[in-house]
Amino acid sequence: MASTPLPPRSAPAEPVLAETIQDWTRLASQSFVPLRCTTTARRTFRASLVARDAGNLHVTHMRVGPHAVERVPGTADGEGCFKVNLQLEGRCSVEQAGRRSVLAPGDLALYDTSAPYRLEFTEDARLLVLMFPHGVLDLPPAAAGQLRAARLGSETAVHGMVSSFLASMAERMDALTGMNGQRLGNSALDLLTTSFNLELDDQVAASAHEADRLRATVHDWVEANLSRPDLDPTTIARAHFISVRRLHQLFHEEGTTVSAWVRTRRLERCRRALEDPVSVGVPVGRIAARWGFPDAAHFSRVYKAAYGVSPSEARARALTG
Repeated sequence: MASTPLPPRSAPAEPVLAETIQDWTRLASQSFVPLRCTTTARRTFRASLVARDAGNLHVTHMRVGPHAVERVPGTADGEGCFKVNLQLEGRCSVEQAGRRSVLAPGDLALYDTSAPYRLEFTEDARLLVLMFPHGVLDLPPAAAGQLRAARLGSETAVHGMVSSFLASMAERMDALTGMNGQRLGNSALDLLTTSFNLELDDQVAASAHEADRLRATVHDWVEANLSRPDLDPTTIARAHFISVRRLHQLFHEEGTTVSAWVRTRRLERCRRALEDPVSVGVPVGRIAARWGFPDAAHFSRVYKAAYGVSPSEARARALTG
């Protein structure tokens, strides 16, 4: 999963007010992706936003009047990003891929800018929107697809804790600058991944398909054992009391292979370590070896093939912002 930098966006450092739906359409499209906004309250419509870039996250704190937002077919551009809404005040409905959820304060929802979606605000609302490239989310594409427009309710302990952290970002947007902003952005992605994994686990638990449950168990086990030097199909299959053939079949159903999945997850761990300011003094070779790449030259080749830059270049870019 390549770590594609966010495309250049208009990121107002101070709140910007829109007094017409046309102004809001232009402002929202500049800050996110091309959108179509409509309202039945044209005379009284008001909206505002303030935005920051925090590492891989484009963070936007918004206040809006009643209106609808559509990402329509034919307007998708670039590599595609995920957006996450955290409802802070008022209510919002999110629709994508045949699913519709209504968000109350504290609720979260993920949706994909590369596909049509619709948001509707029937009352004045305040929300935090996080946008980030597909490749920085620690989930396989098929898993992320299962989350589109699902409501992650704040009544669930984990979702509530994640919502509280994100809500604090909305109140302290000025802190999302420089290295601190980058680290807070990474922390937000970690917490969101925790919420998403919990939601996926709940979906699997409700599923009648044994293969879904087994696949989720294998994924979790691999994630917990990525640093093992003997992490191969035989080891993974033995740990789950299944045949190697059955293991390969599980991954084939996801459109990948066991070795490709393990390599991708290890590369992602390396990428995050290289971009973390805390690891600036750790040699690249030691990070690579920690995550299953003992051959530095081989690691450099596969890293560049995955992300388009060498490990050293990735570290330099992260440290220079």
